[in-house]
Amino acid sequence: MPLQNNLIPLFDLHCDTLLELYKSKTNIRNNNLHISFEKASAFFPYIQICAIWSDSSLSNDEAYKNYCHAVKYAKSQINFSTSLKKLNSRNFILAVEDARILNNDLDRLTNLFNDGVRVLTLTWHGQSVIGGGWDTTFGLTDFGKETVKKCFKYGIIPDISHSSTNTIDEVIILAENYKLPVIASHSNAYDICQHKRNISCEHFKWLVKNHSILGVSLASEHLSSNSQAKIRDILNHINYFLDLDGENNISLGCDFDGITSLPVGVKSIYDLTFLYTEIEKVFGSNVAKKIFYENAYNFMSKNLK
Repeated sequence: MPLQNNLIPLFDLHCDTLLELYKSKTNIRNNNLHISFEKASAFFPYIQICAIWSDSSLSNDEAYKNYCHAVKYAKSQINFSTSLKKLNSRNFILAVEDARILNNDLDRLTNLFNDGVRVLTLTWHGQSVIGGGWDTTFGLTDFGKETVKKCFKYGIIPDISHSSTNTIDEVIILAENYKLPVIASHSNAYDICQHKRNISCEHFKWLVKNHSILGVSLASEHLSSNSQAKIRDILNHINYFLDLDGENNISLGCDFDGITSLPVGVKSIYDLTFLYTEIEKVFGSNVAKKIFYENAYNFMSKNLK
């Protein structure tokens, strides 16, 4: 697609901006966060999946109440899209990060769906009512399995970022049974950076085979074992996924406003303009447009219900 007025198309799979807006009682239009309408003005079209994180300092029920307050605050400023027909130049899609807020109550999943939630990150860390996070060896609980099944029935896309290897394996079995894809909204390559939050070669190959999608995270600790990552580290992960035939399965899942350490040269969403230039320079304009927009758009055009 041709760039309009030299603007860059962007579809980002993950940010935590909504909770930060609620906590600071600031406005999406202009703020000191990583994402604002003003900082995103360099991109057209711009579509953002926004997650409300289940604050780890709160109990399951407290985190659910916090989610309810945060989504109400967000909706006072933002209109969320729940179908592709409603997508236009600037759109936001609602997500939840860490499904433990369901707390063994599937009626809450119905509430999330009615709120407009279309992506559900199953775990964050540790063991929860859903299953094991990346720092455990636990798989899905019985309730976690029922949650994933109901997500598939509703049209909520399960997100395996932050999940343990065993949890991912069990989500894969369910996805194959339902013949539906999943998403790894903000994960990088374990073979490049040996952080347990990153995804294995085998799991990424399955994502490709299953027509699923992965968003490359900008969290420094998931990009490089050095103290702070650089743009070239992002390119290394992209190159790795491309070598695994992932040209149509990788996007960006920047995790803006959910991480404290960004790569050198990236201070906010605006600086993705420089990343686009580097990706275009190294991999070509077609790949740059796929990673920044087209892959995520094509995926959501088939799976956003």
